[in-house]
Amino acid sequence: DRVTPVCGRCATHSRECIRGYKFRIKNSPFSKHQRWVRAPKRLKFIDETAVASGDADEQCLDAFSQDWPDSHSESSDTLQTADTLSIWVSFPNFLIQILLIVRLLTWLSPFQLDVCDMCQSFETVVPSRAGRCRVLLNAIFALSAKHLAHTSSYDPYASDRYHQECLSVLIPILNHEHHTMSDENLFAATIILRVWEEMEVKASGVDTTGYLLGIKAFVHHGTGGDGSRYLTPGSLSGAAFWVGLRQQIYNAVMFQTPVRINLVHSLVDRTLMPADDYGWANRAVVHCADVLNFCFDDGSQGTLGRAGGLEWWNELDEYNKRWTESLPSSFTPIYYRDPDVEKDQVFPEIWYQSACHVQHHLLAELFLVSFDPKIPRMGAQRKEAAKRINERIQTLVRKMCGIGLCNQWTPPSLFTACMAIAAFGDQFQDRRDQQACLDLLQRTEKDHARPTEAVQKQMMKSWDMAEDMPS
Repeated sequence: DRVTPVCGRCATHSRECIRGYKFRIKNSPFSKHQRWVRAPKRLKFIDETAVASGDADEQCLDAFSQDWPDSHSESSDTLQTADTLSIWVSFPNFLIQILLIVRLLTWLSPFQLDVCDMCQSFETVVPSRAGRCRVLLNAIFALSAKHLAHTSSYDPYASDRYHQECLSVLIPILNHEHHTMSDENLFAATIILRVWEEMEVKASGVDTTGYLLGIKAFVHHGTGGDGSRYLTPGSLSGAAFWVGLRQQIYNAVMFQTPVRINLVHSLVDRTLMPADDYGWANRAVVHCADVLNFCFDDGSQGTLGRAGGLEWWNELDEYNKRWTESLPSSFTPIYYRDPDVEKDQVFPEIWYQSACHVQHHLLAELFLVSFDPKIPRMGAQRKEAAKRINERIQTLVRKMCGIGLCNQWTPPSLFTACMAIAAFGDQFQDRRDQQACLDLLQRTEKDHARPTEAVQKQMMKSWDMAEDMPS
């Protein structure tokens, strides 16, 4: 603030104000013997940086061997540092690709992929495994490049080049199904590519869900026959399962479909016994999947679905309540404040201390409230029940949005809030609620590359805001 002799910041903290020494070259004379290089009057500047020379990307992975150790063999559990470094430095675009790896380590893994994983597997295990697996490495490059392209001015075509390079290796490998389905490196790569696929919706306008089918296949193989030996707690494949389940839930909510993934195996815990916070969070994720299957499964695949009727709904509702009552104290918000109506705030402020503390149990409760089979279908009581349910839904959505906005350091909190808006945003009639939901959707897409434009348009149409729709 240039205040002298003590600046405002130092005065506030009652400390000695010592100003840094400013050094500026102004009229420094050159030596009398300075020799100058002659240059032509007309100069042509050529950009030869790695970003501009896209052709170099096509050769970036020639240093890799076509073969790599089996990902679950004993010899592959330890990666030699020297070998890894020799791989990295062989890249023509070394610095650019290191930055893409760093993007995964500092942004995508800890805040999106590892939110319910105590081992932080995608942050700690995946980068080292990528040194030996071309598919996994190019999946990292493709996702990081896609995220940077959506959130900054990074080359928008780099991600597609890495993705094509990934497929050029992955597709031939898929012909060897037995080996492929036992390779947890490829399972992790499929998870990463599914995130890429979700972001690609912004460009393509459609979610092909191709990698979701791959995730389903890996889980199916990993929970039956000899595959059960690698889909275990604490393993990379175990971490991949939990990310894949959350991805399946996102797809189920957005497209109103069941969660098509095996939920009967050793990783899935539906008990309420004492556990760490990650265990409780994963129980909530499984519970949310169970609720969505109740809501959207028509029983055509031999499953129970809503055919379970009131009895199954009661079991799910009871579990939701008992889960909430049994939580450890660490799940208590560290701060809560109701919205300030005078300031036109519509969402409460709810702060949590851990990423795994938010929000799938609330999403499950939303669907339980909406699909309650006890709701009267006709008569005078129907209108009263509909009003009561609408108020409860609005309260839960506001709560989830407040959690998302207050805990933006963990982007999945915003993603889950977006799911709530996509499913139940049409319930809001007040323009302040509608605009706040719209702002959250727009912020999520701008800051985290999560495509929400389709949801925005759906909500605007539902709210009669079509004339304000972005082109």
